[in-house]
Amino acid sequence: MAASSVDDELSLISRGLYMIVSDIVGPECIVALRRQKWDIWDAFSNCDSYKKETKVLSGSMAEGFYFKSSDLDFMHIDRNAIVCTSDIRITTPMYNTPTILIMETENVSPGFAFIRCLRCEQNNELLKHSLVLRTTGMYISSRHIRESFMSTSISTCHGPCQTSTILGYEGDHAFTLRCPVWPKEAISFVNRSLRQGWPSLDTLTLICKDGCLMVPINSKQQQYSDMTDLQWRISFSLAEKTLVHSMNHCQFLCYGLSKLFLNEVLKKESPYEDLLCSYFMKTAVFWEISDNPSDWSPLNFLFKFWNVFRLLINWVSIGYCPNFFIPENNMFQGKIYGETQVTLLDTLRDIYMDGYWSLLRCPSLHDSISKLITQPEIAYTLSCDELEYVPLSMIEKRKLHSIFQFNLSINVTKTEEIIKILIKTLLMMKTDSAEIKCAVRLRINHVLQAYAQNLFLSPKPTYFNKSRNRMMYKDYKAAKTILCRTQTYFCMNYFILIQQMYMTGNYHRAIEMIHYTRHKLQSQLYMYGWTLDDDIIMTASQQGMSYDTVVKSLIVGDIDMYENTVIEELKLECLAYIQTVGGDLLSIQPLVFLNFILFLCYTRISENHRRYDILDELHTLLYHNDGHHIKITHKAISWEILGICQQLCGDRHGAYTSYIHALDDEYNYFKQATVARINSLGIY
Repeated sequence: MAASSVDDELSLISRGLYMIVSDIVGPECIVALRRQKWDIWDAFSNCDSYKKETKVLSGSMAEGFYFKSSDLDFMHIDRNAIVCTSDIRITTPMYNTPTILIMETENVSPGFAFIRCLRCEQNNELLKHSLVLRTTGMYISSRHIRESFMSTSISTCHGPCQTSTILGYEGDHAFTLRCPVWPKEAISFVNRSLRQGWPSLDTLTLICKDGCLMVPINSKQQQYSDMTDLQWRISFSLAEKTLVHSMNHCQFLCYGLSKLFLNEVLKKESPYEDLLCSYFMKTAVFWEISDNPSDWSPLNFLFKFWNVFRLLINWVSIGYCPNFFIPENNMFQGKIYGETQVTLLDTLRDIYMDGYWSLLRCPSLHDSISKLITQPEIAYTLSCDELEYVPLSMIEKRKLHSIFQFNLSINVTKTEEIIKILIKTLLMMKTDSAEIKCAVRLRINHVLQAYAQNLFLSPKPTYFNKSRNRMMYKDYKAAKTILCRTQTYFCMNYFILIQQMYMTGNYHRAIEMIHYTRHKLQSQLYMYGWTLDDDIIMTASQQGMSYDTVVKSLIVGDIDMYENTVIEELKLECLAYIQTVGGDLLSIQPLVFLNFILFLCYTRISENHRRYDILDELHTLLYHNDGHHIKITHKAISWEILGICQQLCGDRHGAYTSYIHALDDEYNYFKQATVARINSLGIY
């Protein structure tokens, strides 16, 4: 009876822990919205057929976590190359792929392979320059690929990846090659899944259909082989993402608790902080679910987590962590062995001996668990169904984030490319999700708007004749028609028209429209970027406003300037940005943009007193920024613009101060331009 009482109390604590972790990680509906946002990003970013690569997101944020330590992994897949397994017969469709490669897994560590080149596209410079001749053929050097891919100045090396922060997002970027078939080395995963019942047959079919990726990193077991630089790791990141998404919420929360425990306890108390990583915890969770796929509930949530921790300790004790897809691949190889293994094992066992009390070592869990342990009955005060309740404003905010945040910028000039993108985008309308439908409609408008922007703002020929004038008139008329019939964010069409008027010398008309636009922004409540206001969202929801209406009438987006449409005064910054990042646009905060164009218009028509008034407004906006009007990622370009205005007014010292602010900003990816402007001041 006493044992039964203890079990009941532990079940209560387990139930309460489930609630606590759900509060930290997020309820199921919010996790689904997070994933939906990244699915939209994936779909939109790969619509453009002219791109040479496909970008696929993985990492903890794509899985549905929003911890402080969460990151994004960007897999850059070469669209023009295909990797075939050595036992497959090359079929006719594969011959349509310019580059055909063969995976060879003989004489290499489990989980790794050599990639032999069967045929290489003439224009694929990256692969061509990475070819190495061996007696059995031409092979792709993973080291050459890695070094070439990591050549950008804003990145740091992390294994096969370049780690960089672009526009506020830190993530690992890895060049990968796609193998569309499931490798025979991982056939044990398929057999085990069919036997154990996890994942489901549908999920397993999807995983096998996606195949695997090849990542340019060599095995730690053969560091000194003459073939070391030719080794590639077989990556199952696509399969792992699918597996995580297939978890029920209890399993997902167990995975989340394991990540928390790793970051807040295991890494902090181990003398070797970098020995353990979240991938080991994910692998342990996968194995635990595979062994017991159905027995997961809030009442045994604590026991499941403890099984994961116990499994990790067992792996450390034997020095072997089996890869979930290729168990013969020991992921501890070359990392956890010898003295470090003994020390780590002692640390883990000390933590384990504390039992469930060791969870109190987690700062984010301590207070809630302390109360739960002393008063287990509080687990009754909230039902598990109530965990799915989230305030309406919070849900609406997440939905708007999923629509707004990743409406990716696009720069296309050819009509046929526009049509291809629109067709692919329209295919996404086959969904019951109101958020995705809204995002698709927004995307269509954005594509058309980008096309109109190109018609309006791209450089025009210096010579004119009757035929050329007629073509230009048709372009302008088409662009105006598109802008009148499409709208993405609040006032966005006005911003494009204002830029066009300034670039064509229609300064007085531009000034009128700027004043009209600024009046609209000042007289109406709106939300800029991430600053989605709960009260505004709640009011809109109560009034029955659709997502389309909210986005179009309440949200103000950034102004995108592309290389072929940027104003003359910012060409230096745009070119420097492209050289540094490789992107093709420069984003500016709306109010900064309006004030900058207004300042330039007054300069052109020699209304000096008014341009000084605008300069004061810009100065105030920058020096008294509360983060609402200018995002942290846009401060550098805003300081740069203020400096340009001050320099045009003859205030060299003021311009110097502004340029220094821009130069010191961590999000300045156009430093070459800033340095050039500082040098042009002649202040030494």
